[in-house]
Amino acid sequence: MKFYQIDGGLDEAVAAGDKALRIMIEIDFAGATYTVSERDILQADFYGLKEAAGGVTARGEVLLDNAGGVYSAGMGGAGAKARVYFTVGEGLPWFHRFTMFINEKGVQDIRGPGRRRVARLVMRDLSGTLRESDRNRDWTENCVFTYVTVCDKSRPDKSLLHLIAKRAGLQTSDIDCCTVPFTIPYAKLTRDIWAELSELASAWRCHLECAVEKPLVFAHSPYQSETPEADDVSYSFVGENIYYLRETERADKYRNTVRLKINLPVSLEKQVIWRYEDAPVLYTPSMLPYYPFRNHISREIENEGYEARYVVKDAAGNARYVVYADELDGKDEAEARLQSQGGGFYFEKYDVTTHHDRALIQMGYDGDSDLLDASIHGRPIVLDLNTSCFERDENDIERFGVCALNVSGSYFSSGDVGGRRQYEDWTGRELAERLSQRNEVTVKTHRALFHARVGASVNVVTKQKNYSGVVNALTFHYRRGEAFSASLKFSEE
Repeated sequence: MKFYQIDGGLDEAVAAGDKALRIMIEIDFAGATYTVSERDILQADFYGLKEAAGGVTARGEVLLDNAGGVYSAGMGGAGAKARVYFTVGEGLPWFHRFTMFINEKGVQDIRGPGRRRVARLVMRDLSGTLRESDRNRDWTENCVFTYVTVCDKSRPDKSLLHLIAKRAGLQTSDIDCCTVPFTIPYAKLTRDIWAELSELASAWRCHLECAVEKPLVFAHSPYQSETPEADDVSYSFVGENIYYLRETERADKYRNTVRLKINLPVSLEKQVIWRYEDAPVLYTPSMLPYYPFRNHISREIENEGYEARYVVKDAAGNARYVVYADELDGKDEAEARLQSQGGGFYFEKYDVTTHHDRALIQMGYDGDSDLLDASIHGRPIVLDLNTSCFERDENDIERFGVCALNVSGSYFSSGDVGGRRQYEDWTGRELAERLSQRNEVTVKTHRALFHARVGASVNVVTKQKNYSGVVNALTFHYRRGEAFSASLKFSEE
């Protein structure tokens, strides 16, 4: 990944470093766009961060001179969209760097000593909105997806990324993504949209960001079908454009053992997923079970709302609960499978659509009779509980003792990656990253690097040492009348 591409003239001005940075902010409200006067922007701070959960987020804080009381809740308030632009000097085009939304506090009108009056805007990118998606979620809406691809923009109706994003109102045109052609049999959303997207990005090592070019970017995965782009260095820092450099040991990142434990969904062939086995049960001389239905015996299955929980049994006879089933018997098929002696049996109620893991049924019968067999067939998905993969480095363990990382997740796959299962390959990659005892480097510059982005490669050249790595955090500081400052953090490679 690289820095954002900017206009050639703007790029030359940034490299020259002899012109002041300028900032412009547009806020949408009441169907119109209000442009904040550049002379009113007292200070602006913007932050970007690669979260441990997997996604990249950005936020900003702006302080405006509000002596005339122009800036108030009436200019958009909470949730209003704000676009942030940068340029250098005069006569060069503006570059759209951030699209953010004012937080729930809205425009804060602050009055200080004397006649000092300022307005404070706290903003966040779309990830902040996605985090709050569960507050307004319609819990009656289906949030279970089956037999989906991790990411496929050619088939968004079967792409897990697109299906999750759709619940937040994002369309296919709002997403820039790679193709990760692995099937996930079963996925159930239980948290907010950003948390689900972050976990998906973590499991498939994707760069997830609410970027400028598209509201949502999901790309640069080692598992994608597209040829990866060359990871060229976006920017080289040299002594003349650095005013602060710090190298910090990050021993807390080091691990020599990775333990992955997941519940892996597995799709099975169509088979019996429910069979009636409620007591009391009798046995024929040949030890075949049958279930007497008599007028003086009341069985739960005769009552409305009886739940037929889907269960399959493995070769050892162990029960495995089904989390999802399709290709289910219709009522006629299920009644055709009923076996009895005496009076006939039938289903007064047969509902296999309300729930994915059980049927709601009610059985009736004509006269005293014995039920020999009642069953439902379907194609089940079960969970391989506590599927595990352990990777360790014996040499490092001998030197430093066991230092373990315990990981779990919902979106791993057993698909093949170079002769290994995907979750095994992921564990190996994670261990390789954790074994390298990399230091964190912080570099600060007055260059107008407003086009820097988290995930891009940079290097630093000094007389004592050369550093290189991928940016995992950045900060832009703007103060009216002062030099602009850009701070980038990266893990040394």
